[in-house]
Amino acid sequence: MSKSKRILAVGLVPLLGAVAALGLVAAPAGPELTTPATNMTFSTSEKALGVSGAPASVPWANIRVNSDSSTEAQNEPFVAVNPNNSKHLVVGANSWQVGNGHFEVFAYVSFDGGQSWATSQPYISRNAGRINAADPTIAFGADGSVYFAFVALTPADGAVAVSRSVDGGLSWSSQTWATSFTSGADRPAIAAGNGNLYLYYQNSSLFGQVSGDNGASWSSATRIERGGRNAYPVVDRNGNVSVFYNTGNSIKVARSTTRGYSISTVADAVALQPRKAAYRANIYPTAGADANGNLYVAWADGRNAGMGNDIMYSRSVDSGRSWSAPVVLNTDGTGADQLMPALAVSADGTVTAMWLDNRNDAANVNYDVYMASSRDGVNFSANQRVSSVSSNPYNDPRTQGMMIGDYFSLAAGNGVAYGVWTDTRNNNADIYLAPVSGTSGD
Repeated sequence: MSKSKRILAVGLVPLLGAVAALGLVAAPAGPELTTPATNMTFSTSEKALGVSGAPASVPWANIRVNSDSSTEAQNEPFVAVNPNNSKHLVVGANSWQVGNGHFEVFAYVSFDGGQSWATSQPYISRNAGRINAADPTIAFGADGSVYFAFVALTPADGAVAVSRSVDGGLSWSSQTWATSFTSGADRPAIAAGNGNLYLYYQNSSLFGQVSGDNGASWSSATRIERGGRNAYPVVDRNGNVSVFYNTGNSIKVARSTTRGYSISTVADAVALQPRKAAYRANIYPTAGADANGNLYVAWADGRNAGMGNDIMYSRSVDSGRSWSAPVVLNTDGTGADQLMPALAVSADGTVTAMWLDNRNDAANVNYDVYMASSRDGVNFSANQRVSSVSSNPYNDPRTQGMMIGDYFSLAAGNGVAYGVWTDTRNNNADIYLAPVSGTSGD
């Protein structure tokens, strides 16, 4: 047994027990479970596949974000761009580099558009030794403060913490607990606007809380919908708050009002078709708004039987009261899977969507990252490959193909779309970023 395999086998046994006790064993078509699961059985049939597909020439760099020299996994990335400085990026990710089979959240900071990176840890208050943390989500305040929310767990059910940085993410000055460990909270999502922070999370229902003092304290929780999952909040330039989320068979949006939330359905959604690869994925929504208050949303969907899972897209030009008929953004026309969409809207109104794509592997296991963009929110450019090397999800000794992240992420700067994803070209899971300039529709 190799040294790395010995570490995996010994160091993860206690964690596997904790994961099993919490009921967090994942399956390809299972429920939305967003806390990482580890030490899953390695599939020998998939192990025989190549590490990656043939490299491709793409017109933008693929930049490794995490700088650790270990073979430990980083996954589930989230990226945010400072609205006052489009070269200032903060990426969050789960990381096992802390050792002993534990995973925590790390922040990666760049002030030069992703060319160089610094690393910091937002998890600064452990509340009786909670050893694991996951599900990073990031928002910039109007003053440039960075807010990093995550779920902490083990040896208790999850609680949501929010950390604040006043130096761009290089260090973290405070951390508060928005929920208690008795709440069993999971999958936080944070947004900033109107001088407030808006935080959403789930257990048996989807809940929201608000902070008006930079995260120092939080309002009581408001229930949005029982069974609501995977919130994606958007605050437009007029201060309107829209929270996109999914149920088992729909994509919905909750609009904040003086009386609470007004809920409407964006579209019916169909559960994902069975897939060859075992990493988790689901019908999570991703969304954005332009300067005119138009709203845009994308999600993975299994409605096109026999054609793989696709990326669906819809828009609203009346503040979310009605929605266009969903259309498919991926144009491969094959049975390949497209999953984990991310969407961002730039200051000039360009809508860019990015996703995981299996079209370059006939076995439908190795994946790349593709994107398309639109100037008018209707007509999209041809699908463009973003990743220069394909990734085999099983090429990771820690998570063994079960956890490349429940989502990838995209943020828009000044004429640049910054996409981040989990990449295995280095024989383990790393976070990669591509600064894609000139994104526009035909």
